[in-house]
Amino acid sequence: MPPESGLEKIVLGKPARAILVALFFAGALAAPIPFPFKVPIIAAIALIWIWIEDRGLAPVGLTLPRRPGSTMLWAAGGALGATLIIGELILPLIERVFSIETDHAAYGPLRGNEQAALRLWAYAMFSAAVAEEIIYRGFLLHQLSRIVRQGNAGRWAAILVGAMAFAIPHYAQGPVGLASVFLVGVLFGWIFFRSDRNLWSLFLAHALVDTWGIYSLYRGW
Repeated sequence: MPPESGLEKIVLGKPARAILVALFFAGALAAPIPFPFKVPIIAAIALIWIWIEDRGLAPVGLTLPRRPGSTMLWAAGGALGATLIIGELILPLIERVFSIETDHAAYGPLRGNEQAALRLWAYAMFSAAVAEEIIYRGFLLHQLSRIVRQGNAGRWAAILVGAMAFAIPHYAQGPVGLASVFLVGVLFGWIFFRSDRNLWSLFLAHALVDTWGIYSLYRGW
């Protein structure tokens, strides 16, 4: 992590940083910007913040991957963990125990609707796979890692807070959907730190997860 400048020590100490990050996300949630442009615009603002403060985008993982093979492995692990372990094992168990199902109504009638599914997929690649990862893994986890105490406990605190922030905007999916997004946020946050902040692997993992999810809704699964 780059050393803090004198200005940053005065203006962005931990309490001030926590307040500014909270206000940033509160304003982002309330911003009257239509889908699918809202999240990419917020991601662009977040990158400008990082660029000004850190004089580069390395802290959020936007540097060329040093080991492309490792990037692919982390991406595959993230996608498989999210779709198979969380999607096919944990969530059906939650649905069975609490007798509730994930609410997919917000995505519209996708079953057999090729045009709607392709349009949603294009939006997802633009607004979710890239922009959400920039905001919730790159930007937010970087900011939280500067706020919380350093070490393994602090890192897990950042991951859990980041996962909760990631889940909240998906409230329309109901309790099971929120649990799903939260667990994916925990998994992706862990990968972000374990992969040395390789955001490219999470772009790809998120894209694979969303592609499978939209295809499943299209097929009626």
